[in-house]
Amino acid sequence: MRSTRRITTAVLATILVAGAPALAGCGGVAEQAAEQAAEQAVGGNVDIQDDGVTVTDDQGNQMAIGEDIQLPDNWPAEIPALDGGTVSMVVVQADGSVNAMWTTDVSPEEAIGSYGAALESAGFTSESESNLGGMFIREYTGNNYTVSVSSVDADGSTSLILTAEKG
Repeated sequence: MRSTRRITTAVLATILVAGAPALAGCGGVAEQAAEQAAEQAVGGNVDIQDDGVTVTDDQGNQMAIGEDIQLPDNWPAEIPALDGGTVSMVVVQADGSVNAMWTTDVSPEEAIGSYGAALESAGFTSESESNLGGMFIREYTGNNYTVSVSSVDADGSTSLILTAEKG
């Protein structure tokens, strides 16, 4: 049930992101109607902005998808942000676990190296690393988290994807 709700929330948010600019252009009434319909579907709060969508469910899980969005206030202080990257997706679960995706102009190797250094400065220890044909993958532990990071070229820019599980 829980994973079904997460999938439903993710699909709904993706649909809303695609339609958000059109809804914003139609004015407040259409945007409010879309937000209310989405809130009923996910059982939480939906906020549609010009640059993205934020969904917060009734358990306190929060997801934001868009262009150049900000990390939410409930992003754990123990997990650093990628310096110089642009956030395009972030999920903060009620238990403190997080997922995020940044886009940057540096190479995948530079991005994961820079982010790895930030994690190590924040008290994390490198557990493993690999290079799978240009996709760099590293795992770290520390501060009561297990952090998996991957970095890959995505059509000329680099995507850095983070999963940090609490516990």
